[in-house]
Amino acid sequence: MFAPILLFFMLLLLPAPVPADQSVADIEALLKEIPEGDKPELQKLRDSYNQALQLVREGERYRQQTESLRQFMEKYPAELKKLEQQKAAIKGTSTESIPLLDGPDLEQALVDAQARRLELRRQREELTNTLNLQELSNSGLLNQLDELRQQLRQTQQGLDELQFTENQSRQQNANRILAMVREQTLQRRIQMLELEQLSSGNRDNLNKLRLEILQNRLTDLDQYIDALQNRQNELRRATTEAAIAESERLLDEVETDSPLLTREQERNQQLSAQLVERSRTIESLQLENQAVEGSVGELTTLKNNLKEQLEWLQVSRGFGENLRNRLSELPSPYPLPQLEARIVQSRVDKFGYQEALDDIHNSSYRNRLLTLEQDLSEEQQLLLDELLTTRARLLERLLAATDNQIHEQTRLKVAYSRQNGQLEEIRALSDERLFWLPDLRPVGSGFPAAMMETLNWLTRGATWTALPRALQQQGGASLTLYGISTLVVLYLWLLSRRSLRDYLERIGPRIGNVTQDKYGYTFNTLLLSLLTALPVPALLSLLSHAIDSPLASPIVVSLAAALRELMLPVFILLLVGNLTLPKGLLVMHFNLPAEQVRRVWRQFRTLMLSLLPMLLLLYTAREFREFSLYETLGRLAFMYTCLLMSLFSWRLYRQDMPLLVSTPRQEHLTLANHLLWGLLITSPLLALAAAAMGYLFTAHTLLRQLEFSVLAGLGFVMAYLSVRRWMLLQRRRLAFDRAKARRAEILAQRKEKEREEPHETPPSPEAEAAAVAEVDLDTISAQSLGLLRSALMLGYLLCLMLLWSEINTAFSFLDSIEVWHVSSSLAGEDTLVPISLKDLVIAVFLVVLTLVTARNLPGLMELSVLQHLELSPGTGFAITTISKYLVLMVGAFATFAMLGIDWSKLQWLVAALSVGLGFGLQEIFANFVSGLIILFEKPIRIGDTVTIRDLTGTISKIKTRATTIVDWDRREIIVPNKAFITEQFVNWSLSDAITRVKLYVRVRLDADTELVQRLTREAIAECSLILDNPVPEVFLIELTDSALVYEVRVYVNDMGHRMPMTHELHSLLLERLRRHDIRIPHQQVDIRLVGDDAEALFPARPS
Repeated sequence: MFAPILLFFMLLLLPAPVPADQSVADIEALLKEIPEGDKPELQKLRDSYNQALQLVREGERYRQQTESLRQFMEKYPAELKKLEQQKAAIKGTSTESIPLLDGPDLEQALVDAQARRLELRRQREELTNTLNLQELSNSGLLNQLDELRQQLRQTQQGLDELQFTENQSRQQNANRILAMVREQTLQRRIQMLELEQLSSGNRDNLNKLRLEILQNRLTDLDQYIDALQNRQNELRRATTEAAIAESERLLDEVETDSPLLTREQERNQQLSAQLVERSRTIESLQLENQAVEGSVGELTTLKNNLKEQLEWLQVSRGFGENLRNRLSELPSPYPLPQLEARIVQSRVDKFGYQEALDDIHNSSYRNRLLTLEQDLSEEQQLLLDELLTTRARLLERLLAATDNQIHEQTRLKVAYSRQNGQLEEIRALSDERLFWLPDLRPVGSGFPAAMMETLNWLTRGATWTALPRALQQQGGASLTLYGISTLVVLYLWLLSRRSLRDYLERIGPRIGNVTQDKYGYTFNTLLLSLLTALPVPALLSLLSHAIDSPLASPIVVSLAAALRELMLPVFILLLVGNLTLPKGLLVMHFNLPAEQVRRVWRQFRTLMLSLLPMLLLLYTAREFREFSLYETLGRLAFMYTCLLMSLFSWRLYRQDMPLLVSTPRQEHLTLANHLLWGLLITSPLLALAAAAMGYLFTAHTLLRQLEFSVLAGLGFVMAYLSVRRWMLLQRRRLAFDRAKARRAEILAQRKEKEREEPHETPPSPEAEAAAVAEVDLDTISAQSLGLLRSALMLGYLLCLMLLWSEINTAFSFLDSIEVWHVSSSLAGEDTLVPISLKDLVIAVFLVVLTLVTARNLPGLMELSVLQHLELSPGTGFAITTISKYLVLMVGAFATFAMLGIDWSKLQWLVAALSVGLGFGLQEIFANFVSGLIILFEKPIRIGDTVTIRDLTGTISKIKTRATTIVDWDRREIIVPNKAFITEQFVNWSLSDAITRVKLYVRVRLDADTELVQRLTREAIAECSLILDNPVPEVFLIELTDSALVYEVRVYVNDMGHRMPMTHELHSLLLERLRRHDIRIPHQQVDIRLVGDDAEALFPARPS
């Protein structure tokens, strides 16, 4: 009863009927119905229908793909049966006709077979790539289907809301149709992906079967090509043997005393031997080519298996260890330049053969031979003709053999290029994925027992019996040569140590002496320290080569390799010992505290003497992986090394040892030093923990990169100290020259004055130069040292980038860690772009690099570029400031780009912020723009003396918001930049620093005017701060009731000279006026009181 009523109400709730599927024609018809015009609502309507049209076309494409997949599923059994029949029908290519091939037919058959093999290999590579892509596609199908189903549900919910809207407008109807089309497209795409997922197994089966068929065909074709090449080699050998037989026959017939015939026959014999050698070379090249092709196939299979295992298999320690062993057995990349040089040599040989053949074909060649020996008989001339004919045949065969050799060498080059490419891809893949896999089992309860077993094996005499045998294999002569070389190196080491100490004793008193010290002593000391540290590593190299031989046992070969690895640590130990001698480079030349240097050297020597045996054991175990040596003793040696390094860093940190070069005013470690010491202390401990967990290879590699980074940093510190000492020597030399000039000037003035009273002896130039040197680096050279630190800091950052780029592929796994997604418009379509953890790390690095560059770029530009240019005052500061702003802008845009915020999105935010902040912070923006105008127009510059409002001082800083003025009371006054643009001010030194000073001199009315002017000019001439040009002026400008007023106009070179000049000129002028009894009047006022009250106010005093 209720069913009809319920059905009636459901029919009432249904929306107007619409077509179930929208076609391209339907949407195009709707587009044509839109009236023409540029109104926003019409444009929005067209955009909706255009989107719907694009979605309909995508849906049609998905429908066609779905239909293709459905037909594939229907035809799969027949296709599978067909491929199985093809596989069963494959038969080996018949080689019965090969013995009948000869000459050009054989060459054409070989070329055709090789072309077919290249095509089959290309098809095999395409099928392999298709299978890999299918596997990757199948792995992401489930996630893709889940996302599409979620989008379909959201679209259906939005469509339901649109369906129940009454009195829909044209735009709402367009939105409803767009939602329907999106739903239709999503349904078709989901259906297509479901069928693709369902048919993926069948497609894999067919492709694997096709790959197997191709492999069988390739195997058969390889055998056929081998047969053709064997036939070709047989024919070549037969031809060569015939040529040799002909040459030997002629050799038997040449029984004459004619030197010409004998020489020509010997030449033929040489060509015959070359032809035999060419034939053997071609056969060896073919065999080598076959071996390389097989290696390329194995590497391709290994690469595909490696990808599959890393993608699908569970990562385990056993898998990582096995995979590393397989990768360690891979061949090294072949040096292609050597093969290219051989190809060039073959082409040169071919050119020589062609020239010789052209000479023989030239009739004048025989005549020239006959002119060399004119008494040949007719029989001898006929024999000469036969010799030349035989040589022509030999040269033709040599040309053909050389062409074949060049062809085989070219093929071999292509094969080696493919092999190197496969090796590079495998190593890149292993560095990317295998670097973070454990290579050992973690330390467990069985570790002590395994270590004791390995230790027992290592200490057995039978283990090292191969060592004396390796020495015996070198032979008596080689051992004698090694012994003599060892004695020579030891003698050189002892001699160099004594020479270094003698040299340091000899130059010690000269260091610090202004007249004797020079930078060559520092360079020589550093060079001698380096050379003195070389003999002991050379001894290790000699010992390594003495025990290393091709027939040596693996443990001996590993020990030899470990000795070579130990050369660098030993060299560093000896070099540091030479540098830290009491009169060595660090103490005498760089003025580092002797006690601190001695303490650091003692701790470093203890560390290295403890590390060297551990490093030898570690390097030996790393090369020798049998008997669990690497897993037990090698790991224990590495863990002990990490512990010693961390302890050494902790001891230095407790002594407040700085790692970064700081200014002398800093008595304590900065925050950066604390962070770096924390890194050096904790990194070995983390490496120790990682080695205990089985990540020995990863921990060793990262710790080694950190050690190289520290060594590079110490190298830059040594460079800084060396340049600082050079600067100190330059400053001392300049101070010494100035002191000598000042002393000579004082002595000359003393002789001219001829005064009888005794004078104090002027200080010596050495004393003045030494006094200057005490404050050089803290005051005068502070800016130069700052520039040097900036340049070295940027250089060290570049060095770190190059150093850590070696293991850059190991950190590519960060690409797979997605942090967030951003929408990006690509070809008019919005897509989601993932932002990975690697992008985030690069963004942080860009921020740090930008800040460091912006901080150090001004100093670097001043040191490298600006100081060599003739720039007006203030231009250098403007250039460096604008460059710093550009670096900050580029760094900000690059950082935003790495985070997925491109300029198309950022520009609207920048525009909105600019408008909002422009109104809210207009004064700040006005000051910022004014600062830019100041930098470009340069109305004021750093060092200018200005007067603005009632303030006068010197410009010390020009920032983006305000300018700092230092007045005469040393107060820093902050003036907004806007004031220098909108207000009137005086710049005393804009174009010329010379300023005029006006002084007023008053004398009594009865003074001699000419005498006053002459005395004033004499005082002006004697004043040292007054300029001669412009010419000083003296004018009598006023006559008062009690004085004559003179105006003195003089000029000084700088604003700072105004007050000292005024004081000096006044003193000189007063002295001269008093000497000539010219008085300066005082203003007097007489007051007369008229009236009766005068006597009452001022009664007469009693007499």
